[in-house]
Amino acid sequence: MASRWSVASDELSCPVCRDTFKDPVLLPCSHSFCGVCVVEWWKTKRIRQCPVCKTVSSTKKPPRNLVLKNLCDGFLLEMESGVVCRQHSETLKLYCLDHHTPVCVVCRDSKHHSNHRFIPVDEAAEFYRNGILKHLDPLREKAKLFNEVRANSEKMCTEIMNQAQETETHIREEFKVLRDFLRREEETRMVALKGEEGHKRSMMEERIGVLTTEINAMESTVKSIEAGLHDDDAPFLLKARGLLEEAQRPLLDVPKPVTGALIDVAQHLGNMSYNVWYNMKQIVSYTPVILNPNTAHRELHLSEGLTSVKCGPKQPLATIPERMEHHHCVLGFEGVSSGIHSWDVHIGDNQVWALGVIAQDAHRTGDIQSGLWMVRFCLGKFTTYAPSCPVSVLPLKDRLQRVRVHLDWDKGKLSFYNPDTSTLVHTFTHTFTDTLFPYINTWNDLPLKILPVQLGL
Repeated sequence: MASRWSVASDELSCPVCRDTFKDPVLLPCSHSFCGVCVVEWWKTKRIRQCPVCKTVSSTKKPPRNLVLKNLCDGFLLEMESGVVCRQHSETLKLYCLDHHTPVCVVCRDSKHHSNHRFIPVDEAAEFYRNGILKHLDPLREKAKLFNEVRANSEKMCTEIMNQAQETETHIREEFKVLRDFLRREEETRMVALKGEEGHKRSMMEERIGVLTTEINAMESTVKSIEAGLHDDDAPFLLKARGLLEEAQRPLLDVPKPVTGALIDVAQHLGNMSYNVWYNMKQIVSYTPVILNPNTAHRELHLSEGLTSVKCGPKQPLATIPERMEHHHCVLGFEGVSSGIHSWDVHIGDNQVWALGVIAQDAHRTGDIQSGLWMVRFCLGKFTTYAPSCPVSVLPLKDRLQRVRVHLDWDKGKLSFYNPDTSTLVHTFTHTFTDTLFPYINTWNDLPLKILPVQLGL
């Protein structure tokens, strides 16, 4: 088989470094060398002579051999591409099944490949391509899944940032309301204290003024009498009767102590924190169920206080295990596993809704219906649903404006009431073993709102 190259590979090698020419130059004697090699040779010999024929060159900078350079570049490119055998400069047309490598016909006949099996490179390439393609599809699918997970993670990162910013804003707004209230309470109490101080100081100052006038009058009388007592006998006797009358004038009664004159400190400071808290109930409320936005379906929108929910445009939210993907619902934030719990939900004119509880395991595994107890209103009809029980219709006459959900976990009872008429709508009986979460489902743009309860003392 003919070589791919008309020039033997050794003819493309520099006589000095024995490697393929690198930036070759041409000497006047027609011999070519690597540009660096000939310069180093001349430095060593201290004379510009050809390393092959010893002819002395008349020029310090020989011209580049561009034809040879292009030929060498092409040869190296072929070597690097794996098309040509590096050892024999022959085209690689065979594949050694024992060494698992392409070879040329010269390699095939060498001792290195003695008694080896060979097939054409195109057959070997087709065999490996098919094998690789067989494993490539699962790899592509896995890469696609990883890309989806990464995209979802990036979406989660953005959502985390948005949630943090919105929550921070809401926290600051709530605390501003509290600070404003406390500031008003402080100002009110300070005004009351200053008012009491002003009134009582004015009263005492008036009393002190009256006493001062009376004291001045009495002290003036005493001084007048004392001065008369020091006169000589005859002058004294002339005004003795007058002085006696002055001394015998009826004395004023000593003023009694004023009751309640001091500041009512106890009234201002007594149970002050409690009284402020009691007044604070006017601006705060307590809702027994707070909704968890991380469980909300993408088309459900929650209020800032997380106490009401309505249906709206689909939101580009991240996919997380907690989110309800197949039910148009949202869950309560806190689950219960004992005790009695009750919450009222304002329904209003909502046309499609459902209320109840869902077991934590059912939510976690995605098998919602295995742990869901609910009453549902749709198309003017009330129905009930519970695991392993057929759907039943409730014979209700009046539309409900409010629904009270009452859960007695220990006794295994879940009841629904109409709080406006104090009538029972339906009761589920079941031995609960799992943590239960409040469940709210809606397909309407009218909000379902969990109502606050009256704060007790």
